[in-house]
Amino acid sequence: MNSLFGLFLLYVAVSLPFTVFLLTGYFASLPGELEEAAAIDGASRLPTFWTIMLPLARSGLITAFTLNAIGLWNEAFLALVFVQSTDKQTLPLALLGFLAKQQYSGADYGVLFAGVVIIVLPMLLLYVWLGRRIIEGMTLGAGK
Repeated sequence: MNSLFGLFLLYVAVSLPFTVFLLTGYFASLPGELEEAAAIDGASRLPTFWTIMLPLARSGLITAFTLNAIGLWNEAFLALVFVQSTDKQTLPLALLGFLAKQQYSGADYGVLFAGVVIIVLPMLLLYVWLGRRIIEGMTLGAGK
């Protein structure tokens, strides 16, 4: 309660099932012959994973990272429940508090929309930058 580290752990716990589901399908679509070839060459399971399978899964990892980042960046409910002090608020929670304050003192839509742009712009730029990788990662892990 009222801790950014606790909120971080809660966000990890919430996003972990989706990430495991997405990456399980993605890793299952990777060719198993590469693992077999590495085993024949004498590589154990951990170096095979780090040197062969993980670089091949870059699109899936970028997809999982981007979708989780967008979902958690816009998340306000868990922060509203578990963070009480104003100095530890997340951006969506601060914007929600600003909106509530504006309802009583008169709406200043210019400042409100500037806050919305501050919240939306980083994720929009991330999506524009990694959009091709997201689509590639979603389609490669779809079928086996």
